[in-house]
Order: sequence, then structure tokens, then C-alpha cells
Amino acid sequence: MMADQQESDWIRRLREQQQQQDEQPPAPQDLQPQMDQADLGEDLQPPAGPADVMEDLRVQAIQAQESFEEERPPLVQYFRDLEPWKRLILAVLLFLDVALCGCMGLVMVGRVALPF
Repeated sequence: MMADQQESDWIRRLREQQQQQDEQPPAPQDLQPQMDQADLGEDLQPPAGPADVMEDLRVQAIQAQESFEEERPPLVQYFRDLEPWKRLILAVLLFLDVALCGCMGLVMVGRVALPF
């Protein structure tokens, strides 16, 4: 009785869902061949405990992450493919950003006083 009161709502809902899945009728006969084909490559194992389920989820997450990772070209490749005038504009903008940040830093530190 005490364990039921301490049990979280999400655990109870999860347990109820599991019981509902266990009570569901078997798959219709027309879907059975498709299910058999899907199971051919997998080894049949007994129902897994909670630790095994978590480990399976970790493995699936790692596999999914690896499948989404793409080989990206290096950053230099992006600039190499630009036309020369576009590279010039980017270089000038970068220079102005650095110069402006440097001037602001000197004013904030007090090394340069503004004339007004």
C-alpha cells in the first residue's frame, strides 16, 4: 500500500500501458508474413529487463546519431569556393569589425579619450 502511494504517476501510466500491450490480441494473419520477414534478421530473445531496455535505447541513440552525421568540408573550403570580389568584401568587413572592437576596447579601458 505504501509503495503504491510513493509511486509516481508516470510510472503507473507506463505500467498500465505495458499491461495493455500485453493484453492486445495477436496480429492479424495478413500482417503475419510481414512481421516474420522483419524478424528473420533478428535473434529472438526473452523479454528484456529494465537495464537491458535502457542499454538498447542507448545503442539505438548512438546508431541514429552516427547515421545523421555527415562529413562536412573544412571551413577553408567555403571561402575557397567564393568569387574574389566576395572574398574581398568579407575581408574588408572583418577588418572593420576588428578595428571597431579594438577602438571600443581602448575607449572603455581609458587609454584613449574621445575629443568631445
